[in-house]
Amino acid sequence: MTHDARLRPLASRRQWLAPREIAIRDPWGVRWLRLSRRTQVSALALGVAALAWVAHATVATLVPADDPLRQAETIARLQTEIAGRARDADALRLDIARLREEKAVADAARAVAESQLAAALPAPGQSPEDARVTALESELAEAYLKQQGMAESLAVADDRIAALEDKAMGLRDMVAVTGRQATQLKDKVSTLELMQGHLVERLKPATDVEIALLETGLAPTRLDLDKVVSEVADGGSGGPLLPVMDDLAPTVENARLSDLTASTARLDALRSAVSSMPIALPVRLDGIEVRSNFGNRRDPINRRAAFHAGIDFGGTIGTPVFATAPGEVVLAGWAGAYGRAVRVRHAFGLETQYAHLSALSVKVGDKVDVGDVIGKLGSSGRSTGPHLHYEVRLQDIPGDPMRFIEAGRNVQQQTERARDEAED
Repeated sequence: MTHDARLRPLASRRQWLAPREIAIRDPWGVRWLRLSRRTQVSALALGVAALAWVAHATVATLVPADDPLRQAETIARLQTEIAGRARDADALRLDIARLREEKAVADAARAVAESQLAAALPAPGQSPEDARVTALESELAEAYLKQQGMAESLAVADDRIAALEDKAMGLRDMVAVTGRQATQLKDKVSTLELMQGHLVERLKPATDVEIALLETGLAPTRLDLDKVVSEVADGGSGGPLLPVMDDLAPTVENARLSDLTASTARLDALRSAVSSMPIALPVRLDGIEVRSNFGNRRDPINRRAAFHAGIDFGGTIGTPVFATAPGEVVLAGWAGAYGRAVRVRHAFGLETQYAHLSALSVKVGDKVDVGDVIGKLGSSGRSTGPHLHYEVRLQDIPGDPMRFIEAGRNVQQQTERARDEAED
């Protein structure tokens, strides 16, 4: 036998435990499991040991053992062998896990190397110079794409800057317009203040004159006009209490305006008071005469001296009798010597009474206005003939009705004079 023939079986036996790679295919691809010579020897040794243990166990089971001590020794030896085999199995599992990790790392490195090699090697039929040119062209194309992206970003930025500049221009225009409007408003305010000053200068004297005329006209009533104005203001004003604004700091113009405001408020209160006072006539003067005035007189029935608390208007039975001011009816019916009578309660503690009526046109609780018919002239009660007994009372104290009638005539004359002046 030749020397090569003798070595060929040895070489063949050495290849039995040569390092091997096992391909494992799964849904995620192909993985490679590498088995080194050491791993194969360990696995072979474990297999032989396992066969020996099985044979030994079989012999021990088939051969009867009557000696308990021998059985115990056998059991202890078997447990020791089992523990050793378990340690060997754990070591083998660790080796397999380590081999898998090494295989994964090797696969990743090989994939990287293959990609780099594919990039470095020229394509089939392409020279290395052409490959480098292709690589440079690829880099240039990538740089061009980046440049294009930067250009687009710059264009967007330019558009935003242009839009901001347009908005800034618009804001500047708005500021300019607002400035012009503010100047115009200041001019208007100045003009209004000047007109207000002229208006105050004209209205204040006219208002004071009208106040004086009204107060003079109402003087015959002998009412406390300051108290009357206060009652009107208390009954028709209000609102939240607000602090004085800095813009209304004391100045000559503001002082004049405040005086005008106070005068206007007093004039309005006087006008309102006039419309609530019993200053109208209770009967029309056609065919009517005053037969008895207010005050002391000779009683028409017993001819003795007596106090007469009102005015007697003579007339025909059935003549309409009118309310002389707005108010509420508090009496409507028979009132002893007054006969059929009506009493109306007005503002400021004033009341009017209409007596000796032949008929009543209202009832208690009715609201009446100046000029409303409240009854008919008659001669009921303690009376010597058809007439209207008319009284005006302040806090239930009788006063001369002629003073209120005179005040009404004064106010009417002033109103007509003011109307004529306004028309001229």
